[in-house]
Amino acid sequence: MIKSFADRLIAQIIRAEEWLFANPKIVLGMILLVTLGFAAAIPQLKVYSDFSDLLPQNHPYIKTYNQLKENFGGANMVVMAVEVKEGTIFNNDTLKLIEKATQGVDNLPSVNHNLVSSLTHRSSRKIYLDETGAFLSDTFYDSNNGELSEAQLKQLQKDVTANPTIYGLLVSPDMKAALIKAQLNEGDIDYEKTFGALMDLRAELSDEKHNLYTTGNPVLTGWVYTYLNQLVAILAYTLALLTLLLIVYFRRFYGIALPLLGIALSSIWGLGFMAMVGINLEPLSLPIPFLIAARATSHGVQLVVRYYEELAIVKNGKKAARNALEALFRPGSLAIIVDALGIAVLVLGAAPFNYKLGIAAGFWGFSVIFTVHFMVPLALTILPQPKNTKNENQGIRDALGSITSKTVARFNGALTVLIATVAFSVAGLYYVKDVQMGESEPGSPILNRDHDYNLGTKAINDLFPGSEELHVLARTAEKGGIKRPEVMAAIEKFQAHMLSDPELGGTKAIPGVVRVVNRLLHNDDPRWAQLPDNEAEVGGLMFAYQVSSPIPGALKEFVTPDENEANMVFYYKDHKASTINRIVALAEEGKRIAEAEVPGLTIELGGGIIGVTAAANQALHTDHMIIIPAVMIMAFTLVMVYYRSVHAGWLMVLPMLFATLMTYAYMGAFGIGISVNTVPVIAVGVGVGIDYAVYFMDRIREEMHIVKNIKQAVINAVASTGYAVSFTAATLIAGVVLWIFMSDLRFQSDAAVLLSFMLIVNAIAAMLIVPAWCVVFKPKFVMGEVHIEKAQAADLKPAKAA
Repeated sequence: MIKSFADRLIAQIIRAEEWLFANPKIVLGMILLVTLGFAAAIPQLKVYSDFSDLLPQNHPYIKTYNQLKENFGGANMVVMAVEVKEGTIFNNDTLKLIEKATQGVDNLPSVNHNLVSSLTHRSSRKIYLDETGAFLSDTFYDSNNGELSEAQLKQLQKDVTANPTIYGLLVSPDMKAALIKAQLNEGDIDYEKTFGALMDLRAELSDEKHNLYTTGNPVLTGWVYTYLNQLVAILAYTLALLTLLLIVYFRRFYGIALPLLGIALSSIWGLGFMAMVGINLEPLSLPIPFLIAARATSHGVQLVVRYYEELAIVKNGKKAARNALEALFRPGSLAIIVDALGIAVLVLGAAPFNYKLGIAAGFWGFSVIFTVHFMVPLALTILPQPKNTKNENQGIRDALGSITSKTVARFNGALTVLIATVAFSVAGLYYVKDVQMGESEPGSPILNRDHDYNLGTKAINDLFPGSEELHVLARTAEKGGIKRPEVMAAIEKFQAHMLSDPELGGTKAIPGVVRVVNRLLHNDDPRWAQLPDNEAEVGGLMFAYQVSSPIPGALKEFVTPDENEANMVFYYKDHKASTINRIVALAEEGKRIAEAEVPGLTIELGGGIIGVTAAANQALHTDHMIIIPAVMIMAFTLVMVYYRSVHAGWLMVLPMLFATLMTYAYMGAFGIGISVNTVPVIAVGVGVGIDYAVYFMDRIREEMHIVKNIKQAVINAVASTGYAVSFTAATLIAGVVLWIFMSDLRFQSDAAVLLSFMLIVNAIAAMLIVPAWCVVFKPKFVMGEVHIEKAQAADLKPAKAA
């Protein structure tokens, strides 16, 4: 059945090839028209980051997060810290600066004004009893009241210390710093505008007496936006480098112009498609589409190299172009299709980012068939024939052939290569175990370790319990259920359970408020800082707290208006994979205990940056276990069907497996975690290997059909295809290498290093493992079969001529 399907497929491919060469101008005209259509759409392309695209929306944590963010705030939080260099913040100059910073943050674009918190914000209030016993509240600080005296400053410090929702959380334990926090409305975030306003505010507030720090996801995204011009410059320099490589390699006009034209056409198709279907270009993913464009160049190089080889033999431009496409049409088409599908499997990922990238990059990769694989040889048939028909690189090819004849073409040499492959694989497994699902260090790996953002994040985490929040939702089935004493006790018990983690910096929830109000009601006697034993009294204390404030929603950050949902917040200093794994395990254990002890109570994770990162890490593990094997299985299946051989499928996957294993070993050795940004990089890198392997295997089969000797077939294949593959590997590396040295975004630099490593290992694996396997095991599909496609082609041509 497989052979029958493959025969029909090959017959259709041959007919398509015949039609293409019979109508080159029509095909090129169609490609031009489609290119113009895509080019017209490019101005509508949007370049921006969407936080929700990075989240696996069907994950239970994200469903809880989407509920939490409406009432209690999300993970898109701007955090600013004001640190005094000498003394404490309890002086008039520093308090004025904190209030000015608070007002400035509250006025940032996209800020949810109901979810701003600071020592000087109107929502932070000191509760007290008047002489009649009524509950009242005042702001801790109001600059309109004038400068405070020494006695008033001391009283303010005392009031802050007595309030657990302020001291330690908004004012540092050493009294030297204050935090200003603001949640952004996620459906309406203009990161660039918000970040610009924040940086202007920070510059305005800066003075010699204070340090100002900023952190939070909107700040990180804003910093990324500041590098967009640099990214465009890197793309321009990369294009110049590719041009230089083509000039050095070919020193002929067609060899330079046609691959560059392929880059231009494929980029127009890819970007135009994204604009047409409304997919945004994510700044952090820029190296991936440009790598696809570089891969378009590599396919163009293969075709032009083969054209010049054939031209040196037949001395006829049209015939040489026809022979080049005939020789590479099938392996090239197969490689491009596997490439495109290998990227397209990203749609299986849980996050919308993966889905969008899979659709866009998959189409971009598939378009190479038209923009390069058809365009280059068809253009060569209608362009004037070069006057010089000599193959200029024959000397280097002869040298490669000579080296191959003494190494991998010999049985002992080939066997040594395969044994070395096994040895490297075993050694690589030692480092693979160290690969983490998520971030492997504090701060953000997107930026350099000494970047203002990472330094600010570290400073804030050193001064405060932590800027990384986990939100946990406690829910009861009935309205007002949070007021039940057993529910209040369960929430506190859950908090105590989480506090068993020594790295938890602090926590806040509604029971803490109830205890403070109860204490105030009893003449500020510490013995009364306890939870009442009946629902009515709990409700009364909560009501007293609310009416003491002239601002509506005094308990908004703790409970919903129906009082059936309560928010618990836990503060940590980083969101490393190891930290999150520990937190989630502890929280899930606490959840089971609380729900078992209190009927009708449910505990749900998880909001805040810790919660969404935990969900992303868990989804990544699943995605990773699906996407990478799917690429392998798909490549194996397509090659097996196309060549009608299980052995062929295995031989194509073998170098991919080796290169992938070495990639994970590299990641484990250098502490690169698997994240939503690195999974696409790995998937693209895995797919690259099939290009090299297919071209090598097909050329060995072709040479074997001619010379009838496996050793000579391998020598001829490496001498010809090996040189072209070496150059295409160089062009692919050139497509990403400048990101290493020129990008100030550490993630892009690290991703470029990772991609370069994968490209080099894939090229080496294909050049050594495929020939070595053929020499040692002599696969039947290479040794004993006459190329059925050649026979079919021979049968079809006379029929067509008749």
